[in-house]
Order: sequence, then structure tokens, then C-alpha cells
Amino acid sequence: MVVHAHPDDEVFSTGGLLARHAEAGDRVILVYGTRGEEGEMYHPELDPEEAKARLGEIREAEVREAAAGLGVDEIYFLGYRDSGMRDTEPNQNPAAFMNAPLDEAAGRLMAIMRDTKPQVVVTYDENGGYGHPDHIMTNRVTVEAFRRLQGEPGAPRKLYYTTRSSADFRRAVEAMRSGKYPTPHWLKERLNEEIDFDQWGSPEDHITARIDVRPYLSRKKQALATHRTQIKSDFFYLSIPDELMSEFEGTEYFHRVEPPAKPGEREADLFEGIESDEAAA
Repeated sequence: MVVHAHPDDEVFSTGGLLARHAEAGDRVILVYGTRGEEGEMYHPELDPEEAKARLGEIREAEVREAAAGLGVDEIYFLGYRDSGMRDTEPNQNPAAFMNAPLDEAAGRLMAIMRDTKPQVVVTYDENGGYGHPDHIMTNRVTVEAFRRLQGEPGAPRKLYYTTRSSADFRRAVEAMRSGKYPTPHWLKERLNEEIDFDQWGSPEDHITARIDVRPYLSRKKQALATHRTQIKSDFFYLSIPDELMSEFEGTEYFHRVEPPAKPGEREADLFEGIESDEAAA
């Protein structure tokens, strides 16, 4: 089970993971806190004013198409409204996800978990990845639901946070700066700017799982393009060569929260240890 805040979030940090496990025949479940009603409106074929009023409906359709392309067909929504970016007017809406009572929201997710019985749960870290109120709330709700279910039959076994590698990002940028790959002019200019790599991602000792998703990059790219309201046609990942896409998105990174990883422990599959534990039991 992967728990996100809005449609399109599933692609960036977990698109390859979803496709990988769907292809392997695993049951893959996507849960969203909201339908993304406060998102962007880039779709070239829609009237922005008319479409904005039904953006949640449009984005749900987009994510169902994107998820199908990744091989996922089980999608749930907790039923809250998009809170918008931090310190904006939508934050004040009582129906906004960030304003939901934690007990109520966790209860909704627990009901889905009890029904679907995921062994592994993935969500954002405590800062929601980049501080969006709905991402932070997604973390709080997921952690609360996961921990409350412990001890029940069929409770999830492992909890992970998505993350990124600052070291791998540095290597990818330096490879492009060196001319290793053909790079668009506009991208070269941006890469020559000063980048604080330490602030961009996580140190290596924080990353407990590195998942190779290179075989699924074409699906990940197509899934991203399916979110037409949110992603412009010239968006970074859609406009760079496949070699660069592999450098930036060929690995997805995770930090295991439950059970806590031992120092130096590394996994290449989020299900590592589960089958052996169950066989021993």
C-alpha cells in the first residue's frame, strides 16, 4: 500500500515501485487523502475557469488512467479536500485534509487497511517531503493507522518513508555538467547554478532501501504525462533524453521506519524478510 496526498504524487517517488510490484503479480493499493482540488490547471484542451470547479473529478480520472498504465487498479480516497499550499486561503476550509481530526482520518485509513491487509506501507516522511500541509497530514495519518493496527490479525508488517539520495543526485548533475550526456541548453544553464546537494536529499546512512526501477521508466514517464492538468508538456522529466531520465529516476529510495532498520542495513526489495518471517512463524 502506498499512501499519497494528491493524484500525480504517486509517480515521482513511487511510480517505478508500483509498476514493479504490479508486474510481479503483487496486490498493489493506492490511497489518496484528497482529489487535488487546489492543483494547477495546465491542460491545453480545457477551459481553466470551467475546469477548476471540477478539478477533483478531473484529477481522479487522470490518476486512474495513470495508475492503470503502471498496472495498478486498486485506488481509494479518504474523502478530504485539498488544503492547498502552506499559508494560502484553502488552508482555512474546514473540509481541508490538514484540518481533519486525526482520529477520524486514521480511522478511515485503518478501515481500508483492514479490508486490504497490506504487508508493506509506504508514505512520506514527517515533513511530507517538502512541507506541503497535505503531505504532512498524510504522514501523520498513515503512521497513526499503522501503529494502531499492530497486534491485529493481518496488520501491516513494515512501514517506509519515501526519500531521495543527495549523493546520487550530485553524481547525476556532475555527469551532465561534464558533458557525459547530451543535455538541453536550458538545462545546462540551470545545472551550472549553485546547488545545495545536502539540502536536496538524504545522506546514504538514512537510506535503507534502494529499488532499481530502470525497467519501468517508460511507464513512469507516461504516467506522469497522463496528469495533464498538473504537468506541462515541457516538464523536466518529459523533455530530457532517456539516459538522463535513468540518471535521475532509475532508483527509488526509501527509509524503513517500522521495524527500525539496524545500522548499515540495506534492502533491494521492500518485502525482504517478510516471507522468511512468516515461514518461521
